[in-house]
Amino acid sequence: MYYRFILPLTLLLLACNGKEKQKEENEDEQYAKIEQQDEKTIVKVQVAREDRFNLELVSNGKAEANRKAALNFEVADVVRKVNVKNGDRVKKGDIIAEVDDEKATFALEDARLSLQKAFLDLKLAIINEGFKTLDDTVQLPPRRKEAMYLQCGYTSSVKAFEKAQKEYTLVKTRAPFDGIIADLEAKPYNQTSAYKSLCTLIDDSKMEVVFNVLETEIGNLHSGMEVEITPYANHEYTLTGKIIEVNPRIDENGMVKVKAITDNHQGLLIDGMNVSILIKRQIDHKIIIPKSAVLPRQGKKVVFVCQKGKAIWRYVTTGYENSMEVSVEEGISPGDTVIYENNLGLSHMNTVIIEN
Repeated sequence: MYYRFILPLTLLLLACNGKEKQKEENEDEQYAKIEQQDEKTIVKVQVAREDRFNLELVSNGKAEANRKAALNFEVADVVRKVNVKNGDRVKKGDIIAEVDDEKATFALEDARLSLQKAFLDLKLAIINEGFKTLDDTVQLPPRRKEAMYLQCGYTSSVKAFEKAQKEYTLVKTRAPFDGIIADLEAKPYNQTSAYKSLCTLIDDSKMEVVFNVLETEIGNLHSGMEVEITPYANHEYTLTGKIIEVNPRIDENGMVKVKAITDNHQGLLIDGMNVSILIKRQIDHKIIIPKSAVLPRQGKKVVFVCQKGKAIWRYVTTGYENSMEVSVEEGISPGDTVIYENNLGLSHMNTVIIEN
């Protein structure tokens, strides 16, 4: 009787224990699936392509105005008026400054009176020769006519008057070309001798960029080559220019001076500004992938290729590189899907999901 109760109870306990164990196994399988899902890495990929590779040469340089002139006072006297200030834009012929014109006015008037007197003396000499007007002197031999003009002082008076006229115009300093005023220090009522120069006039419509490259690059550069110019003060803007000069001399540091020119209609470049220079030249028939796809592993270079949702580890040999891309000589073929983002923690055969 006792055994009749024990046996069913034992069977019941075993059945409950079996259900509990099966439940734990099911939960373990679910956790394993969750962990397996968590191990999937979301990555970005790009298809390797065969194309022209842009080889980049980067250098630093300075912007210089294509035309720049230090303007001086042509007449030594007291500064009467300064019509501009630093930063003002002027047109060719605009009056920048004026000095006192009293001396120049007196000199011009004296020269005019001397010329008038010489002209009267010449007319008197012509009458003495038996002629009525200057036009009649065409009948004279050239040497006799020249001697008559010299004896009367007419020739020298004409030259003196022209000189006085020229000096009178120099009391006003005018802009020789369109540009912007810089380094202006002159002030009215001061002697012109107090200033080394009046100002600097800068034509910034075109800017030259001067930079240095290693002597090993001189064979790759030539006039007309395109360059990209980026101001350090404003990285958002890049201007395009062309090389106009490669100095055929290497300095003591093994550097070669190169000069490029660019339009500056937007006024992004200022004389003396520091700039970054980027020169690109193309090399044909290279397999190209993103630079971030190449990883260092165990002293070698590795690229992960995505195949059927798996990250496949491949050793590669790289060639040229620039700021964004690298060429591959061995290990990758055109059309391979390479992983270039979120690839640092990958291992061979890891499951990956391609981000759309």
